[in-house]
Amino acid sequence: AVVSTQSTGIGFNGNVPHGLLVHPDGEHLIYPLGCTVVVENIKTHAQSFFTGHTNDVSCLAVSKSGRYVASGQITHMGFKADVIVWDFEAKAASATFTLHKVKVEALAFSPSDKYLVTLGGRDDSSVVVWDLESGEALCGAPSALQSAGTVYTVRFMNTS
Repeated sequence: AVVSTQSTGIGFNGNVPHGLLVHPDGEHLIYPLGCTVVVENIKTHAQSFFTGHTNDVSCLAVSKSGRYVASGQITHMGFKADVIVWDFEAKAASATFTLHKVKVEALAFSPSDKYLVTLGGRDDSSVVVWDLESGEALCGAPSALQSAGTVYTVRFMNTS
């Protein structure tokens, strides 16, 4: 038998690229654990859980202000993968976007917290800009040509 003397553990396996985030308040870690997003207070180790995904979380993002956390998931062939936007203070979902096929590869908030960009995985290969206030998709386009390979990340260039 193995006995652990560890007083705390975060349950983070590192399988999600950029999956361990520090909230802008500097007091919380945010990470995926299966189909759940865990928010852990760094000092007290108290945890909150964002639940709502139907399969494993595949990507995470936190807005510059810390008001929002977004999580995308992977699903099965033939199904669409959800993006859930969470209100950090309320610890509740504020929007769900369902457009990408099979997997959401990456997410990025605009510096103003007005928009969220979502990137579909290899089976989807599209990038979509969402208006967080209205919950509507503003525009979308292929993320890359088939001959160029797969795109794995999105970021905003203007960070002011």
